[in-house]
Amino acid sequence: MEKSWWYKFWFIVIVLFFSLAYLIPTFMGEKTPDWYKKLNDRRIRLGLDLQGGMHLVLGVDIEKAISDKADSFATDLESILKEKGLEFSKIERIEDTYQIKVTFKTPEYAVSFEEKVLKEYPQYTLVSRNGSEVTFDFNEQYVDNLKRTAIDQAMKTLTNRVDQFGVAERSIAKKGDNAILVQLPGLTDPERAKGLLGQTAQLEFKMVEDTVDIFSPYKDNLPEGITADRYVFEGKDGQPVTEYYLVSKDKDKLLNFIKGIDTKGYQVVLGKEQRELETYYKTFVVQKKTPLTGEFITGADVFIDHEENRPYVGLSFDVQGAKIFEKLTADNIGRRMAIVLDNIVDSAPVIKEKIAGGHARITLGSMKSYEELLNEANDLAIVLRSGALPAPVEILEERTVGPTLGKDSIDRGIRSIVIGTLLVLLFMMVYYKLSGLIADFALALNLFLILAVMAFFEATLTLPGMAGLVLTLAMAVDANVLINERIREEIRAGKTPKAAIEVGYGRVFWTIFDANLTTLISAIILFQFGTGPIRGFAVTVTIGLVASMFTAIVVTRLIMDRIYHSHKIEKISI
Repeated sequence: MEKSWWYKFWFIVIVLFFSLAYLIPTFMGEKTPDWYKKLNDRRIRLGLDLQGGMHLVLGVDIEKAISDKADSFATDLESILKEKGLEFSKIERIEDTYQIKVTFKTPEYAVSFEEKVLKEYPQYTLVSRNGSEVTFDFNEQYVDNLKRTAIDQAMKTLTNRVDQFGVAERSIAKKGDNAILVQLPGLTDPERAKGLLGQTAQLEFKMVEDTVDIFSPYKDNLPEGITADRYVFEGKDGQPVTEYYLVSKDKDKLLNFIKGIDTKGYQVVLGKEQRELETYYKTFVVQKKTPLTGEFITGADVFIDHEENRPYVGLSFDVQGAKIFEKLTADNIGRRMAIVLDNIVDSAPVIKEKIAGGHARITLGSMKSYEELLNEANDLAIVLRSGALPAPVEILEERTVGPTLGKDSIDRGIRSIVIGTLLVLLFMMVYYKLSGLIADFALALNLFLILAVMAFFEATLTLPGMAGLVLTLAMAVDANVLINERIREEIRAGKTPKAAIEVGYGRVFWTIFDANLTTLISAIILFQFGTGPIRGFAVTVTIGLVASMFTAIVVTRLIMDRIYHSHKIEKISI
């Protein structure tokens, strides 16, 4: 017995040593020495309900993600049909559906399309073929997969953005079929966070069709607040190029007007323009085809333009993106290339020469302070590095928890734990005497171990988590009550202290194990299906169950063995 007792003793000492080592950063906070932080800086995090922050529910526009896929394929289909030698006169996506209709020159081409193209794309299924017209659509299985993928990709993108934003205790989880729950504890700039999370960050490089004038037929019938204008700049070989465009202070009015005009097969996007310290929106006529997108970006960093003393975002492309960018600039010298971010033209510089090396830049507006521009550049770099959202997101629910409420919650939670623990300690000491004091020591050790394990895993402590702590302490005492009552029964039956302890711990073990196992199963279910604070409660209870089993059965048994076996005391103080 002596040898095995010492093994157990030193095992407990080692556990206590590592527990203390992991709890030092939690209790010392910012006072933790730098040399110690290098060794270990893990600590218990505080949840949204304890330190304040933001609670957001974001709705993902899944329909937009699917329709964008259909639009993208409709654009790519033109080059596919040319490669196959299938002559067509029109490609269009049917409004309010995902269906694409292609009108071929002859019915034979329509038949060949079905055999040579559709069979290569299993995500599409034929809807109808009427002479020279073919209509096809996504199949149901592919649509379901796109919906799941859109949510998963949105969650991954938002997680990347939040992690780069520097919110350590963030919680991001699915909510229903098309929503995402985001909790950002300790956040001090909610407006910046909403802009960061809500920005789709779909980056496109499109060629501007400056010489195309689609607005002249409407210039005499423009709605109030919209005016026609033109701009002359130097193009290829120094020749003047005239750009025709519409301008308005009202973005929505301009967009609604554009929807009702014939764009002659081109796309019209808006850009911002500063006039007399006010922001105006102007039109850009661009090609529908997008030769280069943000998917080829490998890096996005903030740099300072020392000539103009303002920040900008420098982009780096991968090998394929660099080749596309180089060819695009080489083939379009003298033309303007629009850099379009979320359907808004960021800038449209004139291509002066071929640009090799796979680098580009995004400039920012000049009507803001240097600090505002720097924050905007940093946020833009974050969203570009973390990737574009697969579809726009909308804030469905927003709550802000102030730090004062969090402080009150912490104070009351700690007070409840202290009062509850002291009352339990007092009861055990009075009712079970020396055995009660041993149980009290195990209870204090149990709390110590729970906090240490939470610090090791950098778990987030929430208000329900504090409730879980109190519940766990009560369950730990319950285990000692069962053991002590069993030992009492054995002593009344006339057994020696040694025999009573052996039977008391041996027969009660499975009762305690079964009770804790059922609670553990409930905690696992709460963790699996719960979110935020509910998960915090489940984590705390789970750690507490394991710690209470260890302290109630191993630690107290070790102390009882040392007192009553080694010293051969004939009466147990219980």
